[in-house]
Amino acid sequence: MRNRLIGFIICLAVLGLCVFIFFNLFEIVEHTKLLPPSKEAQRNEYLALDRWLLSEGINVEIKNTGNIDVFRNAAEKIIFVRTSYIKWDDEIISFFNEWVQNGGRLILSLDFFYFDMDNPLFVYLDNLGIYFSYDPDEIRYNYLYDENSPTFGRGYNFSAPADTALVLYDADDLIRFVEIKKGSGKITVTGRPRFMTNFNIIEEPNARLCWHLFSGADSVLFIRGGDISEGLMGGFFRRGNFLIIIIAALFLTIIGFWSVIPVFGVVRDSGVPKGKTLADRFLAEGNFYMKNNSLHVYRLVYLREIKRKMTIKNIQYTPDIPNDPLIKKNFLNTVKNLKTEMEQL
Repeated sequence: MRNRLIGFIICLAVLGLCVFIFFNLFEIVEHTKLLPPSKEAQRNEYLALDRWLLSEGINVEIKNTGNIDVFRNAAEKIIFVRTSYIKWDDEIISFFNEWVQNGGRLILSLDFFYFDMDNPLFVYLDNLGIYFSYDPDEIRYNYLYDENSPTFGRGYNFSAPADTALVLYDADDLIRFVEIKKGSGKITVTGRPRFMTNFNIIEEPNARLCWHLFSGADSVLFIRGGDISEGLMGGFFRRGNFLIIIIAALFLTIIGFWSVIPVFGVVRDSGVPKGKTLADRFLAEGNFYMKNNSLHVYRLVYLREIKRKMTIKNIQYTPDIPNDPLIKKNFLNTVKNLKTEMEQL
């Protein structure tokens, strides 16, 4: 009874010590868990814009590429085009020129990484008085942040005619957005539309610019290609884990050879059949010689070899008295007895 009481007191003291340590060394704090974007958001960098337009009653039509038949059959009054997804020709330029004159709104996002100045699109922009130059800073995308300016793509900067309806500058005082009126419609030209993407549209200047472009429409046609979401392995390699994966695979292989094979053995067939035991081989050899009337030869050879080995063994175990007569006499008696037994077979 006394031992149980002492044990209970010790347990209670240990528990009290643990509680004391816990409340003095540990602190419970709120933790915010950041969840990765959904697969749909990874595939479509304009998903937030699409959902916003749909919530405002503006229908969204998306196509990967466009051609003259797509544009002729389109009922939308606003067409947004990533220019590299269209093969521009004089027929398409002629259609858009007339379509804008009749009240259409064309939004062109220049995203060529290389271009030919003979491209009909560039000739058309020159005729409108919209001149541009390629900005290599698109690769680095490090520019002065201006909370009052939309997030423009850095690929192109423009020179616009004096009668332009709207011109927007970035923090470097370069023109990144040009809008002109033509007939009853409008033509808008900008670089890559970063202000429309999921992570940027939440900023107020970006949202205002998007609403300026799409408000008042019943539907919008987007020609912007199809983005492919990044898989698991792509995420690993993009984060520089390639070397870690190789080292981990090598480590697991070594562990397998070191711990698994000694326990379960090598998983392969040696190709060598298992032989008979020594007693079976001895009996088989004796039967073979006896059938051929040669057992006495086998016996003589066997006795001579046994005698030689036993003599060597006897001498090795008695190095101090190798010529002791008593040991030799005992050995000879052993051989005689063995011979007698063999003769009785």
